[in-house]
Amino acid sequence: MNPNRFEMPDNYYFGGGGATFLPPLAIGILIVAVILILALPRKYAVAPLLLACILLPQQLNVIVGGLHFPVERILLLVGWVRCLSRREYVIGRWNPLDKSIVWWAALNAITFSLLWAALSAVTNRIGFLYTNLGSYLLFRFLIRDKADVIRTIKVFAVIVAIIAPLMLGEHLTRQNGFSFLGANPLAGVRDGSVRAQGPFAHAIIAGTFGAMLMPLFVGLWWRREHNRWLLGLGIAGSAVMTIASASSTPLMAFGAGTLALLFWRERKRLRVYRWGVVIVLVTLHLVMKAPVWFLIARVGGTTGGSGYHRAVLIDNFVKHFSEWWLIGTRNNADWGYYMWDVDNAYVAAGVGGGLITFILFIAILVYAFKRIGAARKLAERSPKDARLIWAIGAALFANAVAFFGIFYFDQSIVAWYALLAMAAVSAKLIPPKKTPGLEGKSAGLSAEAPASQGVHVFTPA
Repeated sequence: MNPNRFEMPDNYYFGGGGATFLPPLAIGILIVAVILILALPRKYAVAPLLLACILLPQQLNVIVGGLHFPVERILLLVGWVRCLSRREYVIGRWNPLDKSIVWWAALNAITFSLLWAALSAVTNRIGFLYTNLGSYLLFRFLIRDKADVIRTIKVFAVIVAIIAPLMLGEHLTRQNGFSFLGANPLAGVRDGSVRAQGPFAHAIIAGTFGAMLMPLFVGLWWRREHNRWLLGLGIAGSAVMTIASASSTPLMAFGAGTLALLFWRERKRLRVYRWGVVIVLVTLHLVMKAPVWFLIARVGGTTGGSGYHRAVLIDNFVKHFSEWWLIGTRNNADWGYYMWDVDNAYVAAGVGGGLITFILFIAILVYAFKRIGAARKLAERSPKDARLIWAIGAALFANAVAFFGIFYFDQSIVAWYALLAMAAVSAKLIPPKKTPGLEGKSAGLSAEAPASQGVHVFTPA
């Protein structure tokens, strides 16, 4: 489903048609979550925020003056009210990851509005900024240090432990256990396989959500944290969600995360492996009859998915560069059969905003990996912390692979920005006494102000 075209569901918009839909039970859960977000200490507020955001389906929607407020937008507003009213702002300076996310979102809003040249497009992008920037900055407020990161991962483990058995039941019976909260009651079927989706908008996203979290649970398991039974449930639940979705993209994400975790022992030789992959891909591109991205079609054919469609989508994206490079394109549906379905986050970044937003989207991943890599190197004398940082990088890598087959357009987006917030504070996962000079410029990690200096805001680097 493509958020760069106006044929998508109305509840993705900030404006449009539709009607308010909130079952009584969902209203009760939402009210409890709102009270807890406002009442709990900052370090615990992330728990009700994530639980309610993820478990309540995006079909739940409140319409106010033609503006759409799915549950996650309501909860984001409550979170912002809480942080602003208590003056709980982010500590320290803007880092390159923060800047790339802000610039990507802002320029996407501008180019998309220019591309469509309609008031509805402006309204749509206001919703886009609200959800994307609102999510990232709120998690930067709430996730500040190692304790916050560990707590957030454990909350995700609880969420996966709740969703996984219900998705397994859906995979076996086609009956969605989240239908009583307003989710689609009947799972879809493709090639004889039931594709469970749980509370999410699509089975692929449901499986990817589970797959991308698996490395985080393993990272805490490595640390021998308390409640390892919960982490075990999280790991098992991630695998169940991946399988129950019956989709190739989650399988690739799960495999990518697993491969990244296994590379822990090779962490000091990553540069060699990276260049090796580049050389192999370039060589294959030169010797293959089809472009190298058609390897995705082979993988999709092996795992059972629409890999050929994704390969053709990338092929058309490259061939029609002159069409979209300036501010994106409205005509990608004319590129060929089913080309309106831009199920690739990289392609969507270019189609929806042009070359500048495509580059900035890549920059988000690059700067996130850089911060994680710098922090991991400085944490070598603290193996438990280094492994947790590595696990965050593995989860990021799982997302980078999954983005070839999906992008987040439902409540799962909050998990993506929570992960980016973890990457942004990865330097805080290292004990200060063991790593003097951690925040030096050579590491690309800007100095953080002490918590005793009053109100803390983003400040220019």
